[in-house]
Amino acid sequence: MWPFTSAQAGFSESIPPQPEHLAPQALPLQPIEELSTTQDAQPLTITGWPDSRLSIQFPIRAALVMGTAFVSGFGLGSSQGGTKAAFRYRAENAHRLPQTQTGWYLYQKSKNYHAMLGGVREGCRFGAICTGWATLFMVTEEMVDLSRSRLLARRGDDVASGQRDAASTVIAGTSLAGIYSWKRGLDHFATVRTAKTALKFSLMYGLVQDLFATVRGEPPAYVTWMKRKIYPDTDTENSG
Repeated sequence: MWPFTSAQAGFSESIPPQPEHLAPQALPLQPIEELSTTQDAQPLTITGWPDSRLSIQFPIRAALVMGTAFVSGFGLGSSQGGTKAAFRYRAENAHRLPQTQTGWYLYQKSKNYHAMLGGVREGCRFGAICTGWATLFMVTEEMVDLSRSRLLARRGDDVASGQRDAASTVIAGTSLAGIYSWKRGLDHFATVRTAKTALKFSLMYGLVQDLFATVRGEPPAYVTWMKRKIYPDTDTENSG
């Protein structure tokens, strides 16, 4: 027989039988329902700690907030300190203004040097102050979170693990506002204004954190409670 076959001639090539261990074996098909159930949806995380605020562990989050506070405080302090240093230099040398072009050049150069030095000094000082208050705020917020969770866990409440919400942020912000007012010796009206400002910004910051936690699949306890109150049939279907 020829080694080639032709479909027109009606010849067919005979395939020799293959051993069982070399024969191709078809993989068993897995039902679509099993495939969908085996792949569970994982919550959205950034650094792998879904139980922490913003999905970032406390030491890392503290370092980020401290660095941001120092940079912001340094920028504000250096701008204000440089302006004050320039005005102070002009006031101290108002009685001996230069009379020549070279004298004015040296005067402006010396003034810019004093302004830069005063800006760096004031920026470092104000940046350190902002870093201290930001650190105290984060420590207070974390302590309130842990205290609320442990208190509700002792009572046997099932929502003890979802107490990282805006309430802790508001408590920390208003507490720091009271400490700041007492430290600065503010009067009644200034204290009330400081407390309102702290309440507004801490509530906004806490709601942003709660929104992010809800999006990544770890909603706070009050969001879960509101869902149960608004959609009570959903829990019944899930339990059944």
